[in-house]
Amino acid sequence: MKNRGIGLSKAVDFNDEGILFEEREFEMPELSSQFDVIVRVLATAINPVDIKMAEAYQAHEFTVLGFDGVGDIVSVGEAVSDFAIGERVYYAGQQRRQGTNQLFQAVDSRLIAKVPTNLTIAQSAALPLTGITAYEILTDALGLEVSEQIALGQSILIINSAGGVGSILIQLAKFIGLRVITTASRSESVAWVKRLGADIVLNHHEDLEIQLKEVGIDKLPYIVLLHSTDKYWHLVTNHIAPFGRIASIVETDGPLDMGPLKNIGAQFAWEFMFAKGNFAI
Repeated sequence: MKNRGIGLSKAVDFNDEGILFEEREFEMPELSSQFDVIVRVLATAINPVDIKMAEAYQAHEFTVLGFDGVGDIVSVGEAVSDFAIGERVYYAGQQRRQGTNQLFQAVDSRLIAKVPTNLTIAQSAALPLTGITAYEILTDALGLEVSEQIALGQSILIINSAGGVGSILIQLAKFIGLRVITTASRSESVAWVKRLGADIVLNHHEDLEIQLKEVGIDKLPYIVLLHSTDKYWHLVTNHIAPFGRIASIVETDGPLDMGPLKNIGAQFAWEFMFAKGNFAI
């Protein structure tokens, strides 16, 4: 394995109360797999999953959090052929490994990509987790192909789309030709999703059944839940079309009633971006 022989690294972590950051110095990460690369981290982003995991890791032994990362490769494993030392890459990492809140990080090369030349370091750091999630919602969960105008004439309902995943999902949905019906409540959020291409914006703080009826929408082939799966389950099962597909990224408080989907041949799928990194490599 090719290595530059760097000695020590630094990382930040939440303290025992899970509130403040603390910095520690420790040994450089090692190439624990032939597919690994060592990346000198240049930027990282914070996502809701970071906060959830920080809360779960209170009073733990030192664990480096952080998933979205951008950096330069300083070392590569023996089986790495698509990347070389010195190349700049971005990625979303894995839950089961030390994260991006450190100077140097070991990452599986099968989860990284070269940084687009038209993006800044900060823009690149903000993209992987949300971008991959939005892409997998369309492809894996909804069975669509991300090709320009391929879904022209069809519609998608996205519940609560002003956040990171929704912001990417709207743009990808418009790229493939979907008419986008979404929800937002604050004036800033409404303006934001319209700027991204949303065709119809409903207020999720008001009755969505009434609003859908007012705009002439009944059955939809694609519905995505980015908030409160339990709360909106009755709504989406009422409005999913025969053979339609529902996707969610939000855990539930209890079992979902799949009964309404049976006789219409509709499908439901969870999207969890880390599943492939956790189980498929």
